[in-house]
Amino acid sequence: MLPTLQVGPLAIQLPGLLILAGLWLGLSLAERHAWRFNVKPTDLFNLALIALLAGIIGARLAYVVRYPAAFALSPMSIFSLNPGLLDPLAGLATAVLSGLVYGQRKNLSFWSTLDALTPALAVLLVAQGLANLASGAAFGAPTSLPWAVELWGAARHPTQVYETLAAGIVLGLIWPGKGLFRSSAPGVYFLTFVALSSGSRLFLEAFRGDSQLLWAGLRSTQLAAWLALAASLLGITYKLQRKQT
Repeated sequence: MLPTLQVGPLAIQLPGLLILAGLWLGLSLAERHAWRFNVKPTDLFNLALIALLAGIIGARLAYVVRYPAAFALSPMSIFSLNPGLLDPLAGLATAVLSGLVYGQRKNLSFWSTLDALTPALAVLLVAQGLANLASGAAFGAPTSLPWAVELWGAARHPTQVYETLAAGIVLGLIWPGKGLFRSSAPGVYFLTFVALSSGSRLFLEAFRGDSQLLWAGLRSTQLAAWLALAASLLGITYKLQRKQT
């Protein structure tokens, strides 16, 4: 694990750097293939930038509202670069809402825009796995397998490596330009990515050591993955049937 990268006098948070690199690479790939979905690269970039900035601001403000005591003695901490001072759900909601507003103003097709953003999301999942590997987050359950890693005082499944490999496989399967998706209905490309990612998450969660259990061994993330998988498969079926009629 390497949470901090020391470059001379600078101490750089490697997980955050990996996420930013994944975002840049993903957006570059998405912009290059945006024409396949009849979306302008500039519109795609602006949408992603607005959603990102709005998401960060919303996540920080929501965290401040939830934990005001943490900022009472040091108000300038509001501008801290520490990602631990963010509310992920609030940030996601703010990012999605701002993206929808921008897309509506620019008259962007909802499903075609999601298709165009799919390569960026796929690359970002690979970067997320690498970021977890650097920070030690999303750690695995204890195991005696020969490829176990020592983390937090125990030999554990290298779930961060599993996660990165699975995301890389998904990226390869949905790589833009593949003939499988050229004649698909708008939205099928994105929904296929959601289905593949949800399926891999169902498998990976079985090896996690930090998941929240609900009942009968079912984990909260697995429940969310099941719902996303079912919704995406239903959406794919509906869109393909509608295209044939």
